[in-house]
Amino acid sequence: MPSTVPSRALCAISFALVCISPSTAAPRESDEQVAIVGSLYKTFAWQVLSSSINVFGKPLAQQASSVLRRYFDQELASLLVKDGHCAEKTGEICNLDFDPIFASQDPAAVDLTIRPMPKDIVAVEFTYPSSGEKVRLEYRMTRRENGWLIDDIQYSGMSNNSLKQLLTRKLPPSDE
Repeated sequence: MPSTVPSRALCAISFALVCISPSTAAPRESDEQVAIVGSLYKTFAWQVLSSSINVFGKPLAQQASSVLRRYFDQELASLLVKDGHCAEKTGEICNLDFDPIFASQDPAAVDLTIRPMPKDIVAVEFTYPSSGEKVRLEYRMTRRENGWLIDDIQYSGMSNNSLKQLLTRKLPPSDE
């Protein structure tokens, strides 16, 4: 008859391995998607505190393509760069007249949450502190060879427009 001490030890080790194995498994895709969106906010959250380009650098919409491609797929990054070049060249607003991750000309947010949703969507919800208005953005994610990237941002309070829809509008003619 086997000893109960080794049997109990073997049972405890087996139980520990079963409990540990989910945490050592590869991260879920939704965790990776949330991490990309979270990283975007972590990098550009300073925009709600200051507009000092001298201290913090350029805001998201004025970033170089190489920076934007860390977060956005190639098409959306190119559209953001194109709009930024238009604004720089004309000295006026082109298609994008607000901060894309705060859906406002004056970025502000409190109680910001980021959570995964079905169908490769990451929801970001926050409140504008000045008005108490609740805001919800839906980040549509896409899988690329280098991981998950943001394919588009859906703005529920803006006639359900998306960032791509706004950026693909015809740009004003530029004087060359």
